[in-house]
Amino acid sequence: MAEMDLQRASVLLFDPVHVNLRTTRYALNEIGFRSIEATSAVDEFQRQLRDNSWDMIVAECSAPKVDIFKLVRMIRRGEMTPNPYAVIALTSWTRDGAHVRLAIESGADDVIVRPFSTLFAEERIRTMIRKRKAFVVTSDYVGPDRRSGDRAAEANDSVIVPNTLQAKADGDEEQLREAYMGIRETKKQIEGERIRRLAMRIVVTTELQFDSKAGPAKAFDPADMMKTARELRDQLEQCGRYDAVQVAEALIDHARNFRNPDERNVKNFRLAKELAIGTYAAYANGQSLEKAENEISSTVQALRTRLSSAAPGSSVQDLPALKAATM
Repeated sequence: MAEMDLQRASVLLFDPVHVNLRTTRYALNEIGFRSIEATSAVDEFQRQLRDNSWDMIVAECSAPKVDIFKLVRMIRRGEMTPNPYAVIALTSWTRDGAHVRLAIESGADDVIVRPFSTLFAEERIRTMIRKRKAFVVTSDYVGPDRRSGDRAAEANDSVIVPNTLQAKADGDEEQLREAYMGIRETKKQIEGERIRRLAMRIVVTTELQFDSKAGPAKAFDPADMMKTARELRDQLEQCGRYDAVQVAEALIDHARNFRNPDERNVKNFRLAKELAIGTYAAYANGQSLEKAENEISSTVQALRTRLSSAAPGSSVQDLPALKAATM
């Protein structure tokens, strides 16, 4: 790879099929990588993720019985490896559009469909080094910004994450030190934004239930409410914010009430909203979600409009507007 020195860059390679593992390793070696740890065992792959900080991760995502997408989401959330911002390239023998979309939505930088040439792989890796996208954070997604056009230009919520692969490829020691130092701070920033988004998801969902004129907006998924509350609690535990965890536990206890349709009343939805706001305030040292009031209001309005024209029985959680704002 011209004007790039990849010999120092560390790569973790996973593929359960040995012949494909060898082929990909050979291609990476031809491109210029020398520090490559290759494994076909998922347990070893996970151990290597936990124990080491990688500059690049390459993994086959079409293997049966191996949920690579879940592992990528865990990596991006900072739950799996010391460097959540390693460049991640997923390879796949599956060309199905839905499968590729799932791969992209997991938070990977790129998906390279097999079979591929070494030159093609080199071009894609070059793009991940030189033109890596900033990251965005929602309640369900941490990874490269997939927005385009005016929507991307108007957004100001993206995060430039450390790229140790680029620093090593450039041989820039100062940039590399800054990247390593920036991992912890960026992780803290992203954790905080995800906590805010999870709390907002609950607030938006409950707000939709308050207006008796909303009609179809009464569609409600108690399982999604419980899942979001638990993820909020888990993220707070990971941050070590146990005071906020206690409030989140109260939110989880209250969310159990929504399993009973008779308990889905305005009073209980308002209490769920207050607990979500209180959880975030406990995390943010008293800072509330009031600054996001306009964002919440516009999201609620957009969802009500879409629900009014959605198919009967559609759930709030099915709509792209909720995912785009708080996902």
